[in-house]
Amino acid sequence: MAAQLALVLTACSEPEEKRSFAVPSDLCGTTVPTASLDAVLPKSGEKLTADAQSREVGRTHCRVVVDDTLVLSAFSEWKRDSSVTAVARSNPYIDLDKQRGEDGTYAWSNQGGVRLVSCPEAAKEHPDMNQLFVRVLIYDKKFSDADAAKKLLLAYAKSVADSAACKGGAAS
Repeated sequence: MAAQLALVLTACSEPEEKRSFAVPSDLCGTTVPTASLDAVLPKSGEKLTADAQSREVGRTHCRVVVDDTLVLSAFSEWKRDSSVTAVARSNPYIDLDKQRGEDGTYAWSNQGGVRLVSCPEAAKEHPDMNQLFVRVLIYDKKFSDADAAKKLLLAYAKSVADSAACKGGAAS
């Protein structure tokens, strides 16, 4: 009887999720900790691709696709006289009701976030724009880990801010 019960319980349990792809250590050339990216990616899937038409700071839109489904985007974009709130509100995936950085430079939710980034070197090339923002968007509506979204946002923003394009010379 116990063996039959075990067989029934096994047959009714959820199939174990399995990921066949390797988690990258960057978003289209911008280094991020693998653990930060791993926490927001689907737990199953066969193939991950990440691509961006441009890797230039301020013109980046990195798209991460798992098995033909867009799961994540990371952006860097120049804005003129904007605010974290205004940039975040332009995005339907970011709800800003509660989570804002104490310094006012970032906000996040369980679907991603936005951060104002210091980028003095590249700013010289964009006199008509005066602020660089990075955004991370998580498209899975069931994803609900705001802490994981925040960690990825802050890691991505730090990597952009520390890049040679933003600081000049070699990247730190």
